[in-house]
Amino acid sequence: MKILCGNCAEVMKQIESDSIDLVVTSPPYDNLRNYHSEFDINKVTQQLFRLLKQGGVVVWIVGDATINGSETGTSLNKH
Repeated sequence: MKILCGNCAEVMKQIESDSIDLVVTSPPYDNLRNYHSEFDINKVTQQLFRLLKQGGVVVWIVGDATINGSETGTSLNKH
């Protein structure tokens, strides 16, 4: 097992295709932080698809904003 730390957009470019079994991530989401201008979710998901082995798994932790006790459901719809 190997843990890599760094900017995912840069680090993922250095990893061999079809070499990852599992990805656990909690990317920026909704309007809870102002990352959208720096974070291209489409490029990240393309890289994840390239890196995953056949049968690999991505655990994508999503936390939407909560309004009146309900999650907005907008995290992945903005991109």
